Amino acid sequence: MDNQKWAEISQEMGQLCKLHDGAIADYEKCREFANRMSLFLSLMEDLNFNSMANMSMDVLTTCNPKVASHCKKANMVKGRLEHMKAEIDKKR
Repeated sequence: MDNQKWAEISQEMGQLCKLHDGAIADYEKCREFANRMSLFLSLMEDLNFNSMANMSMDVLTTCNPKVASHCKKANMVKGRLEHMKAEIDKKR
């Protein structure tokens, strides 16, 4: 895969990290994050980037949006997202 595609993937992961940071106590943003993370998972599967697809699935299974509730697993998800971003940046 070329550097341009990795740059686009890295940018999307950066946006997902930022969206997650703002979604910790916001149900609608949390749902938006989960939807975008699902699309990211699909992209990783399409690109046969299986390790990243597995990490994406792990984030999605951990993330459970709830109305009027603070996310209890936010720090765990944030750590996984940061790890994913570091792995993507290594590929660039």
